[in-house]
Amino acid sequence: MSSVQVLSTTTIHAQNHNLNGSNDRTIDLSPWDLQFLPFGYNQISFVYRHSNKSDIFNQIQHLKQSFSSALDFFHIFAGRLKITQHGDNTISCSIKCNNKGALFVHAAAKYITVNDILEPTHLPYVHHSLFLMNGIKNYQGTSHPLLAVQVTELDDGIFIGITSSHVVGDANLFSNFNNLWAKISRGSFEVSKTPIFERWFPKGIECPIRFPLTIEAQSNLKEKKLNPPERIFHFTKENIAKLKFKANFEAGKKNISSLQAVLTHIWRSFTRSKKIDYETDVSFSIDINVRQRLDPPLHEDYFGNAVIECLVTMKAGELLDDGGLGKGALKMNKMIASHTDEMIRSHYEKWLIKPIFYVTPKDVSQNKGLVIAYSPRYDVYGNDFGWGKPVGVRTGGADKREGKINVFAGVEEGSMVLEVCLSYDILEAMENDLEFMDVVSP
Repeated sequence: MSSVQVLSTTTIHAQNHNLNGSNDRTIDLSPWDLQFLPFGYNQISFVYRHSNKSDIFNQIQHLKQSFSSALDFFHIFAGRLKITQHGDNTISCSIKCNNKGALFVHAAAKYITVNDILEPTHLPYVHHSLFLMNGIKNYQGTSHPLLAVQVTELDDGIFIGITSSHVVGDANLFSNFNNLWAKISRGSFEVSKTPIFERWFPKGIECPIRFPLTIEAQSNLKEKKLNPPERIFHFTKENIAKLKFKANFEAGKKNISSLQAVLTHIWRSFTRSKKIDYETDVSFSIDINVRQRLDPPLHEDYFGNAVIECLVTMKAGELLDDGGLGKGALKMNKMIASHTDEMIRSHYEKWLIKPIFYVTPKDVSQNKGLVIAYSPRYDVYGNDFGWGKPVGVRTGGADKREGKINVFAGVEEGSMVLEVCLSYDILEAMENDLEFMDVVSP
């Protein structure tokens, strides 16, 4: 495969920045935002088959225009981070909505096809070069754009790689921006949701939040780039239903979700493939959306980060024994359900006393656990920019590490696609795990 050629680089500004009252607006950040400062940017892509190769120039110009229009509603993405160092050896961080702009790159990879990207079960290395901001951490958003897009012409399609700062918002914000941009590109300016960017703070919280971390110390929090292999696993609607039924039957419950059953199934195979001792603790880290768990709940249009980490831990033997699918899924289900308004507020207050930043969980870094990101609930296939729905969705390599799993809805309704980052030997062992592969699509 040939290298990717950059054809143009443009800074895109919100068109009506001064008219919507956002000029130089400052947004103070919550612990849910600040925890991601040393973390990598979010990256997601949408792959399309080409409908009209001769009109590509006009398509790119149209994408730029609609991108700028979308920034009018999500002006926060056109701003920059501001890190302030205080005299008491603390810093604070906020977002300045100064319209310095988002980045838009037009590139070409004329000898790469859509099938080259989507057909391999292991993601091709060239895939990472189709994204921007590789290696950039969120705290570097003081001088780097908070949103960057690379539109790459393929031999028979278009690859739209979108990268955004995790400090600005979680996958919920990311998904809503992408949906709006696609909607505007199709010709509709009707906005069903007005984004709320002001962060939620409990009463009595002094803003901006100060925390004892120097700018130099942030640099030391950079994660080592591991570039682990990535394998794609597909689960059909029918096989997901089988797993869900089995998990609920074994657990004697009815409320275990499809996602919890699928994640426990892959957790069991990972543990078998690692040949982890039965008395050793294994873990699964899940980010929980807390919007509707607070009392009163956050507004549905709240587009800051609103996730906290939930770590599910159990003995390897308990997970692998007969009935382990139900046991693991039930433990996952109960752990998630335990995050009540009281627990969430307590977690928030503890962060203010002792800030903890989002880095790879200990069990994951020691290759004894897994961590999930994204969700099959996001409308990734609704991103039609005017030439049809995407034929595939992939993430970039910005924060990939051993044990990371990205999960999305599949092209077929009710199906799921999982990107799994593990060493080659573990992936090979999982591929030879008959119990696991019995419900994985070819």
